[in-house]
Amino acid sequence: MSIGDCKIMGSIGSDVHDVGVELEIDGLAAGGRGVARREGRVWLVTGGLPGQRVLARARRTHARWIDGDVLQVLKASPLERPAPCPFHASCGGCAWMQLPEQAQRAWKRQVVRDALARLAHLPDVPVEETLASPLALGYRNKIELTFGRSPEGTPVLGYHPPGDARRVEDVAACLLADEAMNRVVACARAFFLEGEGAADPALTQPAEPLRLVIRRSRSEARLLAALRGAPGPFPSARVFAKRLGHEVPEVAGVVRLLAEPGRRGGTRVEALAGQSFLREAMGGISFEVPAASFFQVNPGAAETLLREVLSACGPVRDRTALELYGGMGVFGLALARAGARVGVLEADRDAVAAGMRAATEAGLPARFVRGDVLRSLRERGGTPVDLVLADPPRTGLGPGVAAEVAALAPARIVLVSCDPATLARDLGALHARGYAVQRVVPVDLFPQTPHVEAVSTLARQPAA
Repeated sequence: MSIGDCKIMGSIGSDVHDVGVELEIDGLAAGGRGVARREGRVWLVTGGLPGQRVLARARRTHARWIDGDVLQVLKASPLERPAPCPFHASCGGCAWMQLPEQAQRAWKRQVVRDALARLAHLPDVPVEETLASPLALGYRNKIELTFGRSPEGTPVLGYHPPGDARRVEDVAACLLADEAMNRVVACARAFFLEGEGAADPALTQPAEPLRLVIRRSRSEARLLAALRGAPGPFPSARVFAKRLGHEVPEVAGVVRLLAEPGRRGGTRVEALAGQSFLREAMGGISFEVPAASFFQVNPGAAETLLREVLSACGPVRDRTALELYGGMGVFGLALARAGARVGVLEADRDAVAAGMRAATEAGLPARFVRGDVLRSLRERGGTPVDLVLADPPRTGLGPGVAAEVAALAPARIVLVSCDPATLARDLGALHARGYAVQRVVPVDLFPQTPHVEAVSTLARQPAA
């Protein structure tokens, strides 16, 4: 990011943790914080927007930068608009809601460019304009809220504010969800905060807070509700499931999700009422989505993402393609339909089973392998492929994966990333192994937030 000189009034010293410092916010950084700079030190200010003058307080001081929070906005940004959500100030989940969507997309592109230049030392990679989401609000097909207590001890249901996993801000309705999903929230609030479920011991489990997960199918206009938490007695869960099905007819099923801590793909699903899956279509292929499996949360923008991925892959007929971290194989099955010979690697057992069912129903000859990506790649023994497509989690490619991918010698690699920092790290690792980054296309899967998806195309360079 290009950060100009910023006018800062007030002294910086040991007292910045106790008193406010006046800053001019000049830009935005990955994660959504406002940026200012003085005397070789960068301020990363939670709640700051470009063009604002703010009174900020340091939360943590590092050698070269200071983490801070906005105490007061002294001058509004010319870009600012009133946030449409009444919970915006306390929730903090939609940190960029006060920026118009066009400005959000421009800054997301800039954040990706900055990460490539600063972390991967790839300043000349073309980063295209951010592709827009069809919807700016009401776009999510999944939300997850947490049960907790206010500082006064009142039961609440809402979201963790950024950087504070211990606090829960009470949120009665979310503008990123649709009307039917918010009716599920209202029913849960009435039952667990004020009604007969309020005394259930599952709400006060010390090991893991209880969460309410709501999923929606765009294809069928049906909902699935899940209560995610630690195993153990939950006597009111089935009563709630019956109540919810009566009050929100769109609910197709209610389940409990019992997760094993620290293990991906290890969640056990216990049906409470109705079905434990939803059916969703992507790219013309129908998927039976299990309650605990990953699926893109913005289906409209995910179709844009899918088209961009297929464009990045180029002609694939009669070529071999390997999809890593493939989930249910949304990208892989689209490649198979285009004529590629496809293998999909994924750790989640339920996602693999759903992908195999979708492939069978669509008559597509894709091969699914369940297992750790690094171990599975090593077991392949370096058998070459024409194309590798990877859609890893936010942490990026696992240790050693970039080297194993390069050993397969694909002519092309397409990397889908949801974090600019890990994207830069992974592109740098692949570039060091002989792959040129041809282009990066950001996609706005998460309007109102600083999160951005990006599709990167890499081509193998001839050996010197």
